[in-house]
Amino acid sequence: MNEYAQTIKATKIALPAVVGLSVSKNISQLKSEYQSELTQSDSLISKYLAKPGIIDDTGMVKVAGCSGFFVTSDGYILTNRHVVCDAQAEYQMVWRDQKYPIRILTMDEKSDIAILKCEIKNVPYLKLADSDKLELGQTVLAIGNALGEFQNTVSRGIVSGLSRELKTDDQEENNQKFYGMIQTDAAINPGNSGGPLIDLFGRAIGINAVTVLDVENIGFAIPINQTKTILKELLKGNW
Repeated sequence: MNEYAQTIKATKIALPAVVGLSVSKNISQLKSEYQSELTQSDSLISKYLAKPGIIDDTGMVKVAGCSGFFVTSDGYILTNRHVVCDAQAEYQMVWRDQKYPIRILTMDEKSDIAILKCEIKNVPYLKLADSDKLELGQTVLAIGNALGEFQNTVSRGIVSGLSRELKTDDQEENNQKFYGMIQTDAAINPGNSGGPLIDLFGRAIGINAVTVLDVENIGFAIPINQTKTILKELLKGNW
């Protein structure tokens, strides 16, 4: 099978297992957090909240969207810690145009991994490849919900680097360092965070995590092998 056909096949395998994660906050919480911005009628936050339908009947406002993917048939989900770490936010899974409640089972700050649980059965899930066997130049696909709006976005690229180290913020108090990251030129846009980076067999080789702003074609994913010990212990009931 040629690479073009294999790319399509891998996409069809992986897409059903990819989910959206909706991040919402109560309007009163937003007013508390962004009081100064809300006093300015021309601020981006004020303009956003003024749009029809943004605030639902319960006073909740969608503030972000990101991605995740099933790794078991009974609803265990892998994603990034940084997309679900706000204790003031409410999180829901969006899958097949329906919203489901989820629980955050564990978060690991060092690796930026989070494992979630949705009480759902017989769902499609991704097999986990061996990320230690990745090769430079290998074709990979990044899947997620670009900008939190465009579901099932697929981008193709190659493994551009292995075992990369990077930090996410120049401000010392917010600085987070990552080790062993997969570098890829497959587009990883805001909202894609937490979605899978897959190989041409439709297996997860990483979790899309970070993109470098103002630079083209440089994104990073957490190697899937970093998740396996945590996931194994959790499924055994030892977490």
